[in-house]
Amino acid sequence: MTQDRPEIPTALKRAVLVEAGHRCAIPTCRQTPVELAHIAPWSKVKEHTFDNLIALCPTCHTRFDRGEMDRRSMLQYKQNLEVLNGRYTDVERQILKIYARILGEVEREMPDGGSLLTLMRDSVGAAGTFGFGDIAIHRDMVWLVSNLLDDGIVEVHKQPTERGAEPTPRPNGAVLLTRKGIDLIKRMIAAEPL
Repeated sequence: MTQDRPEIPTALKRAVLVEAGHRCAIPTCRQTPVELAHIAPWSKVKEHTFDNLIALCPTCHTRFDRGEMDRRSMLQYKQNLEVLNGRYTDVERQILKIYARILGEVEREMPDGGSLLTLMRDSVGAAGTFGFGDIAIHRDMVWLVSNLLDDGIVEVHKQPTERGAEPTPRPNGAVLLTRKGIDLIKRMIAAEPL
């Protein structure tokens, strides 16, 4: 750090770290440890502000500094953190992060640049997480995902209770992404407004 650049105040560091959950703000990364990055370069703004700071892992910070990620995307990641933190609980955000990581990895592995996210969104109904493993919660704990349920982002799977009905392979209480949930995660990954 140069002598003419003051340290970021502790309270400001803490606020930026808490905003990102002490993890990288990039939804498909979420690694630790993290560093604070200036979205608009320090050399231009000459100040530390909450709106201009974002938590990034060293790899993403380096990629951002090299121009592999643009400022507009970084600003959108920052704005998306505000939306997600203002609407969803820690548990709900963790579920979204898990699915963002899963869907991001699957899309990167698609041959010929195809988009599995688009394919899944267009071809799969509401009750499915496409065989990537389910996150399950106990039926008495559904309140943990009440905002995601209210917003139509997830459904909680219930086994059929009719006599003679075949049980499904999914566990009771599996948190399943809806089409709307896939669209939300796709926008998170692409740094689009939520």
